[in-house]
Formats: sequence, structure tokens, C-alpha cells
Amino acid sequence: MTDPDAGATQEARFNQKEEAAKAIRFMLMKAAIFILIPVVASTLAVFFLL
Repeated sequence: MTDPDAGATQEARFNQKEEAAKAIRFMLMKAAIFILIPVVASTLAVFFLL
């Protein structure tokens, strides 16, 4: 006999994994932006000071 809630539980786990993946991607993009802004700014500053 199969459990009728088994499909819902597996779907909830999948949704949780999907949300976690979205959150990780968002955090990586945010980190990349916050790292790139000072790098680009300092590169431009060095270029203009030369």
C-alpha cells in the first residue's frame, strides 16, 4: 500500500532544494557585484592617475 502523502513530501523537498539553489545563486551574484565594484573602481582610479 502506498502512502498518499509521499508524493507531496517529495515535492516539498524538491521545492526546498529549488529555493535553496535560487538563494545560493542570488547570494553569489550579490557577492560578485560587491567584489567587482571596488575592483573596477580601483582599476579606473589607477588608470586615471597614470
